[in-house]
Amino acid sequence: MRAAAITGAAGGIGSAIARAFADAGYKLALLDRIWPQPPEDSEDRSLAIELTDPDEVDTAFDRICGAVGALDAWVDVAGINHRSPVAKMKVPDWDRMMDTSVGSVFLTAKFGLPLLEKGQGRAIVNLASVSGHVASVDCPAYVTTKAAVESFTTALSQEAGDRGLRVNAVAPGWFDTAFTNRVLAELPVGKAVRTNAGDAHILDRMARPEEIADAIAFLMSDAASFVIGTELIVDGGFLCKR
Repeated sequence: MRAAAITGAAGGIGSAIARAFADAGYKLALLDRIWPQPPEDSEDRSLAIELTDPDEVDTAFDRICGAVGALDAWVDVAGINHRSPVAKMKVPDWDRMMDTSVGSVFLTAKFGLPLLEKGQGRAIVNLASVSGHVASVDCPAYVTTKAAVESFTTALSQEAGDRGLRVNAVAPGWFDTAFTNRVLAELPVGKAVRTNAGDAHILDRMARPEEIADAIAFLMSDAASFVIGTELIVDGGFLCKR
């Protein structure tokens, strides 16, 4: 049986990805800060870890190795947002954004690659965003992290490709999850933004989490066996309207 690890698995997109992998027959290792301790007889491993802590990430992959022996795939979804212009942003908030949304991607690669090399599918997908291409004056840290994830994906694909591993990224547009709800709740015109979300996309709506999961599943599949070092834009035409 194939095995996959997913970070940020408790969120809207992460849980949709987990369902897609489970339906495809994967054993799962689900990593997030808020997972409870799993029962001893749980077939899947839902690990509550701090993804910015090297020791915790290292230990998590040791536990995953003991549970499943090897990984065939992993998806880095974990990320946060912080709304503040540069002049008003506090240094700890900036550092937390970088550590959580970029540092965790580095740490999972550092400690997870040896486990992935033992697998069969051997593919990684990182969650980027159209925000890595279109800046926002109120979210400079967020757009920076997503641009960094894109660049890291390209660099890692060259290093990992020599070891027989494929690395790609998916860049969604707006997606209808609790993450988006929290972002919009911080905006004084958040309700209007949601109402007019269709105007931002050619397809006249936000993405469903399952649609992002489907794109990731494609990049993990044999149908994408010659796809490496690329970013799949899944934005309903968001960038085309910019």
